[in-house]
Amino acid sequence: MNRRDFLKNSSLLSLSPLLISNPFDTMTPTLESKTLSNTGVYLIKDAEILSMDTAIGHLQKGSILIENGVIKAIGSTVSFPANAIIIDGHNAVVMPGLIDSHWHLWTSVMRSMPGYSSDEGYFPMSVKYSRLMSGPDMKIISKYSLAEAINSGITSISDFNHNTRTFEHAKAGLDAFAEMDMRGQFLYGDHRDLKESDPTNFAEIKRLLELVAKDKKYQKIRLDLGSRSVKYPKIQEDWNNARQLGMRIVIHASSRVNAHEGEIKKLHDMGILGKDVNIIHGNAITEQEALYVSRAGSSITMTPYSEMRVGYGFPPIKILKKYAILTGVGIDTVALSGDGNLFSTLKLLKNVGNATTLDEFYMNPYELLEMATINGAKILGIDNVVGSLAVGKQADLILMRKDDLNFSGNSQTERLVIEAASAANIDLVMIGGKILKENGKLTYPNTNQLFEEAQEVSKRIQRQVEGS
Repeated sequence: MNRRDFLKNSSLLSLSPLLISNPFDTMTPTLESKTLSNTGVYLIKDAEILSMDTAIGHLQKGSILIENGVIKAIGSTVSFPANAIIIDGHNAVVMPGLIDSHWHLWTSVMRSMPGYSSDEGYFPMSVKYSRLMSGPDMKIISKYSLAEAINSGITSISDFNHNTRTFEHAKAGLDAFAEMDMRGQFLYGDHRDLKESDPTNFAEIKRLLELVAKDKKYQKIRLDLGSRSVKYPKIQEDWNNARQLGMRIVIHASSRVNAHEGEIKKLHDMGILGKDVNIIHGNAITEQEALYVSRAGSSITMTPYSEMRVGYGFPPIKILKKYAILTGVGIDTVALSGDGNLFSTLKLLKNVGNATTLDEFYMNPYELLEMATINGAKILGIDNVVGSLAVGKQADLILMRKDDLNFSGNSQTERLVIEAASAANIDLVMIGGKILKENGKLTYPNTNQLFEEAQEVSKRIQRQVEGS
């Protein structure tokens, strides 16, 4: 029995979690919260602080003063004004918000659905779903994904939108970031029906850049280029155009072992690798290609759950470490990963690294945390703003209580975060000084409405796909 017949004959109409459960059940909004403004003064007092800043280090007990969204002081003792709102950090750990350097937000419309047969795997199914999404659908599903990300402690995301069929689709993706107060990078990508002979729409890109530059609601968002594949004949022209516009560049390359070998070498041979380039996956990277990437200062983002789920092979951890390549981590798509838990992704990377090197101590927790904090910030080009907790940086941070059953004990905190943390342990999420999760609950006033809208979009598109 194939998947379509199974769905037609089963009382389990859909196996997608998006359709059978409300992930916001534990995210009831805090009503009339006084913390919704980002112009307040806050003191996180007496917390353990993983600053991810080399000068500040790891404070066993310290405080952070935040004014107008910016970290004003951090240390073992901090003076603070009388009007500061005190956030109790006792028995809690504070660290920078997580940074996901690769996610296709719109594909949350097909969470955990692909994979029953070759014609219903991720790639053919994503083509079918992408054709049925409107601009309004794009915004709803992107906001739904961002809500999940914030709940999971992610405060910056690189959204590679490869469904920019119209200006309205692209603007909807940007609007989702703005409306959810998320920081990050929106990548203008192609869409699945573009032919190699079709040019990239730089007129539309310029229009979007002008929009982002003039409207303050987009001030936390970078607009960069989600490059077409190495096979695209005008890739050099595209990258030159993007660089003239001040855009960073992200490309999927050397992704699948025994299928995509040599793609990074082609980029090197064209002379277009650089510090502004982030390569996604790279599972098929060779040592020579790693040397090219390292010398160019380019980065690579691994997405182990999706890569292993779709059969790309194991993440190339050993070779990336050997050549000291700037490395980030991402969810990629919940169609393959199932959820947006970046902590579990880091744990998987740790275990894969140790297993493939036959070394229990190969991956240390601090370097893993770097991938999801300061490294991610460097990859997105925002490390002067976020990625670590230091004076002058934006207050993008998370606070986790250490009295939960799964998040307690005497373990080294870095190890505890990697091995045990989940969204349930995150008590507070702050982006630019604005509290978006408080007392373990999202502060948005309409999360249940957002879920219902996302559920309706997913149901409608699934019905259309199943009927096609």
